[in-house]
Amino acid sequence: MNMRDIRSKKGFTSIELLVVIAIVIMLCSIIIVYLNDAKAKARDSMRTSELHEIQIALANYYLTNHSMPTNRNSCCGYFDTQPDFLQELVDAKLLSSNPVSPPGASYGYYDYGAGNSIGALLVVSLENTGLSTTGSQGTCRPWPAGTDWCDQSNNTYYCLCYPY
Repeated sequence: MNMRDIRSKKGFTSIELLVVIAIVIMLCSIIIVYLNDAKAKARDSMRTSELHEIQIALANYYLTNHSMPTNRNSCCGYFDTQPDFLQELVDAKLLSSNPVSPPGASYGYYDYGAGNSIGALLVVSLENTGLSTTGSQGTCRPWPAGTDWCDQSNNTYYCLCYPY
């Protein structure tokens, strides 16, 4: 057997194996990043969809009762982390259960009263800022930049106003 035959039977060199392993690791890390981004977008989509369902339930509640649900935290927003969040909508059978946002954010509700451009405000913080911009997504931004939730400079909040 000559030297040439021995070399051809060796297989991969250590350098070749390291290069292949490095490429596989890079591809896996890229896939994980895109997968996490896709999961965040899915959670945001679920949050905005559920907020629209709550808005419809609020509208039906108002049409039936000629008032909005009680804001149980009158100084501030009322959030799904507090007990009996929007219980009036559940009691009226407009929602099957008290709304609870997926982990990482909370649904908020505040009733600013009748006769203004805000009315009842629903808000949720999103993981992905792309969904919260004004336009086809339907978010309302009633305040100037730097004022509060849903101001025109903050793209992490998705807000729905229900003027009445």
